[in-house]
Order: sequence, then structure tokens, then C-alpha cells
Amino acid sequence: MRDAETRLKAYWTATEAPARDLAFELAVEERIARRRLVLDLAPFAAAGAVALAALAAAGPDVLAGARSLVVSFDAAGPVLAAVAAIGAVLVWLRRVPEEA
Repeated sequence: MRDAETRLKAYWTATEAPARDLAFELAVEERIARRRLVLDLAPFAAAGAVALAALAAAGPDVLAGARSLVVSFDAAGPVLAAVAAIGAVLVWLRRVPEEA
């Protein structure tokens, strides 16, 4: 009988689960992190859906107002392009030369 108990004890020792299963802990923590991320992003997704629905409902009116605004900028286009080009040249001229 003692031999059977010794073999059984050796079997239990050989097949004993580790005190900590790091792979399992990592999987559980990852699952918790994913769930928290979804719960944290849910209000933003809902707000985005509401904003998209409001924009779709008011879309034609917004576009009609935007056309009149864009038409008023037609004359300023060449001036804005010239200012941007001059600004780019000034930034290029004010750069500090690299040390050799």
C-alpha cells in the first residue's frame, strides 16, 4: 500500500499546476483592458453618432451657407497664396545653419 501512495504522491507532484500561471494572468488582464477600453469609448461613439445624425439632418442648410462663405474668399485666394509663399521664404531664410 505504501508503494501506491508514493507513486500517487509523485504523480500529483509531477502534474501539479504552477502557483502562478502568467499566461493566464496576462490573458485575463488583456481581456479586462479591452472591456474597459470599450466602456470608456462608448460615450464618445454615441456622441459621434448623434453629431453625425445632426449633420446629416442639417447638411443641405449647412452646405448652402458654406457656398456663400466660400464665394467671398475667391478674391482673397491669390493674396493668401502670396502671403504663404512669403512666409515660407522668411522661415527658410531665418533658419540656423547646421554646425559643420
